[in-house]
Amino acid sequence: MSRRDGLEWLRARDPGLRAVRRSTRVALVACTGFYAARYGLGNEVAAIYSLFGAIATGGMSFVPGTPRERAGTLLAVLPIAAALVTLGTVLGVHSWTAALGMLGVGFLVSYAGVGAPRLGGLSGGLQAFYILACFPPYAPATLPSRLAGLATGVVLMATAEMWLLPDRPPGRYADRLAGAAATASGVLRTLATQTRSLPLGSLEQLTTASQELRLSKVPDEERPTSASARHRAICQGAAYMLHLLAQVRQLAQDARDASGDRDPAAARLLEASATACHDVARGLSGQGPAPSDAPYAAAAADFETSRIRPATCSPENAAVLRSGAIALDIAHTGASLVTAVRIALGASVPADTTPPAQRPGPFWYAGRSTLSLYFRRLQTHFTPRSVYFQNAVRIGLALAAARLLVGELDLAHGLWALLATITVMRTSATGTRTALRPAFSGTLAGAAVVAVMLYTVTDHVAVYATLLPPLYLLAFSAGPVLGMGWGQAFSTIATAAAFAQLGPARPGLAAVRFTDVVIGGLTGALIGLLAWPQGGAGELRQACAGLLDRSTRAVTGTIDAITTGGRAGGALAQARRALVIAEESYAQYATEPDTPDPARPADEDWMAILLAGNRVMTIGQNLANHCPSGALAAWPVSAAHLRDAAHRLRLTTLPLVNDLRSRKPRPPPVEPPDPYARTDHTVIADVLAAADGRAPDPMLYYAVDAAIWLAGLEGVVTAIRPATDGRAAVSG
Repeated sequence: MSRRDGLEWLRARDPGLRAVRRSTRVALVACTGFYAARYGLGNEVAAIYSLFGAIATGGMSFVPGTPRERAGTLLAVLPIAAALVTLGTVLGVHSWTAALGMLGVGFLVSYAGVGAPRLGGLSGGLQAFYILACFPPYAPATLPSRLAGLATGVVLMATAEMWLLPDRPPGRYADRLAGAAATASGVLRTLATQTRSLPLGSLEQLTTASQELRLSKVPDEERPTSASARHRAICQGAAYMLHLLAQVRQLAQDARDASGDRDPAAARLLEASATACHDVARGLSGQGPAPSDAPYAAAAADFETSRIRPATCSPENAAVLRSGAIALDIAHTGASLVTAVRIALGASVPADTTPPAQRPGPFWYAGRSTLSLYFRRLQTHFTPRSVYFQNAVRIGLALAAARLLVGELDLAHGLWALLATITVMRTSATGTRTALRPAFSGTLAGAAVVAVMLYTVTDHVAVYATLLPPLYLLAFSAGPVLGMGWGQAFSTIATAAAFAQLGPARPGLAAVRFTDVVIGGLTGALIGLLAWPQGGAGELRQACAGLLDRSTRAVTGTIDAITTGGRAGGALAQARRALVIAEESYAQYATEPDTPDPARPADEDWMAILLAGNRVMTIGQNLANHCPSGALAAWPVSAAHLRDAAHRLRLTTLPLVNDLRSRKPRPPPVEPPDPYARTDHTVIADVLAAADGRAPDPMLYYAVDAAIWLAGLEGVVTAIRPATDGRAAVSG
């Protein structure tokens, strides 16, 4: 293989050579601090802590953000790292105190990342600081040297993040949202001026824009998953955008079959929506100010007035009425999108007008500090139903059990057992078992090389010092490029080369290292098997089942309220909470390796469930806000159709809810629903018949909005099922 071919192969496996640059930074910083303390100052304690300070924060951690942001994060957590080293030094007096401390540290450090991705990315490294300090020798007098070495390694690593082969700044999810808004703006403007002649590729552009917003398509460092108001608003804006894109696509498809011109008032409403989406795109990309929903005010009022003019019952008027209702839905969704984007950009938003019984409202977090939102998320997830809580408990138990076992067996170099536990622990038992094999095989291969190296080199320290930088370079680059086993093998060799410079090393050290890794890996696998073994996929099933259940309850409650005068109660608020849990469960699931599971839907079906939940929120809240209780009771035919459709949706969804909770595969429907029996067509015919030749009650037109809402939900729900080849049957 030529040099050019080799570089192309490496770039294919490591886009942008990010792993190579990262491993170079870690190797140079770790060795620099280690050599300076070991050979310059003659302080072996400071040397090992400087080495681990760089490895833990650079090699064992993943901190999203720009190079400057990553450097700032490392410096900010330095006091926390020092506290963990101090705690480990003090509790290391006994095995049982060290194990109890490990239980608390393992849980707290892991759980603290629930609303702070940067802190979550550092959890493995922070745990390593306590692990290193709590093992023998118990030497509190060395604490100053430990802290000095730690500070040296972390500060050097923070400096290297900015100045030594810095990574390119990651992409922004806000730019993806801006691109989707620009796409929607272009298609909406075309729909406002042309009825049927859409540009080629418009539907494909809308689909591509929807795909780009899926978290599973977004690199980890781009995902807006923190508890801050900005990230919450961007995620919520993406949810509104997905619904808006789906409705624009539906309107574009309907336009191809339209037989007449578009209603001028609906065209003005579409033009206003196009303007708002354009402003959203400019605001998010930094090319303009925060968007405003002012374009909607006059256009929406004009449309509400014009659509209740006397009409005759005809196919042309039915198409106009249907497209107008979809245009109004797009406008309402766009107004919510504008509000979310204004929050993300730090602009002012109107006060929350959600009725007390339906709170929290959709923008309850506006104006709240990041710290208060972070503590609220910690409180929300402090439940066994949270994947974050489950992972924190599993990691805490596994590390504590491994520490107690190592202490009881009095294993030399037991540190590696706990580091192996961190390495193999995943959010599911399947993921943990998958990681065990490369961890064991890589350690075994590395241990064999270590045995030969120690036997051959013996006590020639200069040889180990020469080999250390390239070994650590391979240790942190081989894993991402070649696989976990290769990284584990080179890490085993590099660590042996480092410790061989601190004292006499014998070939038997290789066997000890392998034994420790096996004990730590098996402990982690056993805990993973016993405690919530399903991981993110299992909780996502439960969360999506709960979302479908709560959402359809909210639908039936809302329809019953506007048609019979009943009360919906807090159904929408409960559905909104279920949606939050499902979205965060999906965010966790999206980070896990793909493992075949015939009992779960594929990615597109999860997104379809989340889209259904978002549709319930966006349109359901608009109906609740604008259509008073019992407003449609005077129109019994339309009201009956709506109630039937809502309860039919509920009955259609219940088997899917039960299948998700019981892990049974969802079979495809026997036959697709009859498109000519859809609720929206029936209700539109009723409205036109009631309005024929006279001005009807304006409230009646909310029946059309509700009918299109129900028809869209029915189409999404009936399509949710895993296909036989593991791919989804719907596009989301």
